[in-house]
Formats: sequence, structure tokens, C-alpha cells
Amino acid sequence: MVAEIIQVIQEFSTAGGAERVAWELAQAFGRAGLPNAVVTSLAEDATGSVTRVAVVSRWVNRIPTRGSLRYLARLVVYPVFTLAATRYVRRQRGSVVISHGDCLAGDVLIVHAVNAESLEEKKTSGQWRWRMNPLHAWVALRDRWMIRGLRYRRYVAVSRRVSEELQKHHGVPRERIRVISNGIDVERFRPDAAVGRQIREAYAIPPQARLLLFVSHEFHRKGLAHVVEAMEALGDSYRLLVVGSDNPAPYRKMAQKAGGRIIYAGAQKRIERFFAAADALVLPTSYETFSLVCMEAMACGVPVFATRAGGIEDYLRDGENGFSIAQDGADIARKLETAFGDPALVERLKAGARATALSFGWDSIAGQYAELLSEVADEKGGAPRKIAVSPLPGSLQA
Repeated sequence: MVAEIIQVIQEFSTAGGAERVAWELAQAFGRAGLPNAVVTSLAEDATGSVTRVAVVSRWVNRIPTRGSLRYLARLVVYPVFTLAATRYVRRQRGSVVISHGDCLAGDVLIVHAVNAESLEEKKTSGQWRWRMNPLHAWVALRDRWMIRGLRYRRYVAVSRRVSEELQKHHGVPRERIRVISNGIDVERFRPDAAVGRQIREAYAIPPQARLLLFVSHEFHRKGLAHVVEAMEALGDSYRLLVVGSDNPAPYRKMAQKAGGRIIYAGAQKRIERFFAAADALVLPTSYETFSLVCMEAMACGVPVFATRAGGIEDYLRDGENGFSIAQDGADIARKLETAFGDPALVERLKAGARATALSFGWDSIAGQYAELLSEVADEKGGAPRKIAVSPLPGSLQA
């Protein structure tokens, strides 16, 4: 009998981040004929999914997790869902359980980021506002139980850096870590000149303008201030399109000369349309673990200019699919001007970006997960079928 694979994620959707990873894995498992389910409190964009969806603590969806009181709201939503999901999966006999950090029980924990390392980065850079966020206390307690307590049989790190951080902060034995990168839907995220023109027309961006794209809901941590500084130094031919739900007011004040060339589009669901319009993604982030947004940009043939802040360095190659940058407006402006000053180089970067993304297709990534889950199921007794796909070229090992 084939065991069912159960993923636990508070929001099952294509919104991005861990939510998107869970959704894509579910689709890939389904395509391979593997019985799988998702335990969630909010299921969106599940149309056409072959995945069984079990909804728990549905009432928490009435609590808004964005806005001025978002941290207090999340302090209710996340623990409540975690406890409800834990209770649910403990009743599932014979299944292999994958948690994305929202469950206190299971077999495989996917670690998208190590919160202790993120806080260490903030301390180093002199940021202390995080102390006002009570959610960090819950995350620290949860991580102490799940990770340091070694409650899972295996820990999946989405990059080599995360693997190192698991060992550094939580003492997870190297042999219990498997590095499996996030994947990318190369059909959804692909070059599309017609859609790109539509977006430019919608935001009154001239066809000949060099359009830089910044995508994040955390403007400060992801380094929007440095991109604005770069825009101040760049000429009138450059435009910046900012996609994300964070507050743009402080950054509007920063732009003394470039204010009219910076557009704030707010949160967007169909983000692939914005990549199609862009000439480059700029992300001078202070901390990353893999950065799905960079891979999405590459899949659309968009060169990436990003800091080597973790995870990104696993696939960002200077002069091939983008360039590494510093958290410095002058450095960003200089590298953009150098790249765009050479049309042949720009074309190579576009082609290299797309080629990089093609090696991270979700079916290959799901195949790596299937192999790992087979090992885990063997230990428990009764393995799921393996997905019949070739290993990802250059797959990572811890």
C-alpha cells in the first residue's frame, strides 16, 4: 500500500515563499501519481489540484495578518494553526508528514530560513525594531522544540547556507540534513514580450526605458533604500517598479531627483507579468536563504543584480545570469550602467538567466523529495513510490 504524503502549511496558495513551495510540490507529487494531502487553514488557488486538502482552524482566517496590528494578529494565527495541525497529523497513521515550520510533529521539516541567523544579521546591522515584534518569542520557542529538540527524522535546508545555520544555531547533525533547493514553474515564469508591453503601458513606462524591478513585502530588509539611492545616481532612461505591500512613504521622501521615475505598484498576485516587463531585478537584501523571487526573475529571462546574502550565491554567476552587488547605491548604479552599456552582454545575461532557471524545474525538485521520503518511510515501514524523474543536474548535498 502506498503511503500518503502530507504537507503542513498555514496558507496553501501561489502567493509566494513557503506557500508557493508547498503548492508546487503538491502539483508535482500529483503529476507523479503520489497520493498527497495538505493540512492548512487557508486554501487558495487550488483549482485543478489533485491534492487532498484538509482545512483546520478555519476561523483564524478572519483575523487580518497585514496592517498595523499584523504582529499581534500573527501571534494568534500561527500558534493556533500549529497546534491544530499537530493534533491532526498525529492521528494520521502510515503517512509521511512534511512540515514547512507550522507543525510540532512530523517526519521531514523544510527549513526555509533560520530565524536565529536572521536576528543575528539584524543585530549586526544595528536594527533593533524586531524586539517590538512578539512573534519572535513564539518562533524561538517553536524552533527550540522542532529543530534543536531534533523532533524530525530529516531536515531539508533550501540552500547550503541554511544547512550551515542549522548546524551552527541548533546543533542539527550534518547527516540528518538534506539540501534541496526550491524549484521554479518554468511554464508560468517565462519571457513574454506581449505581456511585458501591457504592463509598461499600464504604468506609463516608455518602451525604451530600462525598467528595474524590486519585489518584496519587506522593503527595509530587502534593501529598497539602496535601490532608491541607485536611482538617484542613474539617468532619466531608468525606471524603478516596486512591487510589494510594505509602506512606501519613507522611500518616497528619499527620492529627491528620481521620485517621478519610481512607481509603487503595491501587492500583486500575478507577479510573472511584472517580470515580463522588466530589464533587471535588483535585490540588495541583507539576508536570504534561497530567494525564490530571484529564480522567478531568471525564469523570465531577467538578469538578477543581488547581494550574495545567502542562498543566492548557489546560482548567481557574475557575467552569466546577472551580477552580485553591494548594499550601496553607487555600486548598484555602476554595475547596472556597465551591464546595460553592452547590448551583447545584456543578451547573454538574459539567455543565461533562463538557462539557469530551467535546471530548477519542480518535477526534478519533487523527485529529490520523493527519494528522501522513501528513505524516511523505509525507517517507519512502508515506503511511498519513487517519482520516476532524473536527478536535478548538480543537485546539492548537505
